[in-house]
Amino acid sequence: MLRYGGGEGPCGEERVDGMLVDLLLDAARPRGTESTRAAMERRVDLLSATVGVAGPDRGHVKEQRDAAVRELAEHLQATASPSDVIELFLRDLMRTGVSARYDQTVQAAYLHRAAAREEAGDIGGAQRDRVCAERIGAGLPDQGLLFGPARGRRRHHDSGQGALF
Repeated sequence: MLRYGGGEGPCGEERVDGMLVDLLLDAARPRGTESTRAAMERRVDLLSATVGVAGPDRGHVKEQRDAAVRELAEHLQATASPSDVIELFLRDLMRTGVSARYDQTVQAAYLHRAAAREEAGDIGGAQRDRVCAERIGAGLPDQGLLFGPARGRRRHHDSGQGALF
C-alpha cells in the first residue's frame, strides 16, 4: 500500500498516482480463465477506480475500462436477466455513443425486459422500457431535457417551461 502525506517524503503526488495506476492496472489484468461474472465485475470496478486516478496522458485506461464494461454487458446479456444489463448501464460507467456494441446490448436488454413486462401485464413498465430503448438507439441520454419542449405538444401550446423567470 502506498502512503502519501500531502507532499511530504521522497515521493511526489504524480509519482504516487502513477504507481497507484500501475498497481490497479496490474490487479485488473485478467488472470487465466477468469470469465466469471464476479471476476468481470471486479475488473470493471478496478478499472473505474483507475480512471479516476489516471492523468490525461493515460487515455488508454479509459479505453480499457470501456472495453471491460462492454464485455461485462455482453456476458450479462448471455447469462443473466435483462435487468442486470440495465443496472450496469444505470451505473453510468460508459455513455451512449461510445460503443455501438454496448449501445445495442443495452437496447436489446430494454426491449427484452419490455416484452417480459408486457407478458406479465405491466403495460406502463413495458412502455417505459421501450422509450428507453428508443432513446439509446437514437444515441440520446436516458433522461429528457428539464426545460426543453415537450414531445407531442403543438407549437401554439407553449407551456413556458423553456424560460426561467
